[in-house]
Amino acid sequence: MLHRFFALTFVLLTAPCYADLSVGLLTSRNSEQSLEDWQPVLNDLAQATGQKVTGIVLSDRDELLRRMQKNQIQIARLDDKLALDAVETANAELFARLSQTGNVNDYRSVILVKKSSSIQNVEDLLNRPKQLRYAGGQPGAMAEYLIPHYHLFFKRNVLPENYFKLYLQRNAETAFVALAQGQVDVAVSNTFDLEQLKEKFPRDFSQMRIVWESPKFAFDPLVMRKDLPPALKKSISNFFTQYGKVGSNTALAKQRLYYADQLAGFVAADNRSLRQVTDLQLFHDLFRLTFNTQMSVDAKKKQEKLYYQRFDALVGVLGGAK
Repeated sequence: MLHRFFALTFVLLTAPCYADLSVGLLTSRNSEQSLEDWQPVLNDLAQATGQKVTGIVLSDRDELLRRMQKNQIQIARLDDKLALDAVETANAELFARLSQTGNVNDYRSVILVKKSSSIQNVEDLLNRPKQLRYAGGQPGAMAEYLIPHYHLFFKRNVLPENYFKLYLQRNAETAFVALAQGQVDVAVSNTFDLEQLKEKFPRDFSQMRIVWESPKFAFDPLVMRKDLPPALKKSISNFFTQYGKVGSNTALAKQRLYYADQLAGFVAADNRSLRQVTDLQLFHDLFRLTFNTQMSVDAKKKQEKLYYQRFDALVGVLGGAK
């Protein structure tokens, strides 16, 4: 989420007496630090499942998905959009969601400016075409791309890459730094990443303010390959949903969760919770199709039909209408 958005994948070393197992984590921190912070949780996962677990860090969303499609990754912490892609194309299913410290299970996308900026609200932001420099998320990123594009820009009939004088695609941390250094006037972030950025860059954080917030969205999901052995799937699910809640080492597990990602734990969930993403994706595709000047009217009609067919198929896979 929200958004810090890298991909951390933990791959189980193959051995004759063990099945392959890997876990992926989407985060926006330094890859080596992320692996170090999550290693105690991985060690506990290994003990609970009887598997050898090793961590591999990826920053490429597409690469993470490709590895899951190739069954090189069996478990992953993703954002909702990437989880939807994994369910659609990588034989995956959603089984849990992350819960933040304080048992907060949702987040908001936000727009940041410096306190010295004359931009006070959304009206100020959207009344200056070709005047402002913008740092948003990578295409497909949930918190820094899809959510603000839909809820802030598309609903107001604005195509952001055509509106701003400079349009950069960054993760939450690099967008924050670009704003702090005066390289851009506006930056996208999210309430989860902001808590960590506040700790890492307290002076810069004190010089910023929020001028827009999105509606709430469910926090990052965990998915696993559907073709894992049933007993192993149950063991994995039980480990995450019970971690830090039951057992003789709950206090230590809670400490490890906090250091891993400032988490309180994990809550059970399923594919149906991804329905909010299908609506975002459909509207996003249709809106961009409308602005496409390279396609004929007939070609647009055919493409629109394909978008709706995909939407209907995804709704079915996710358990039907809301």
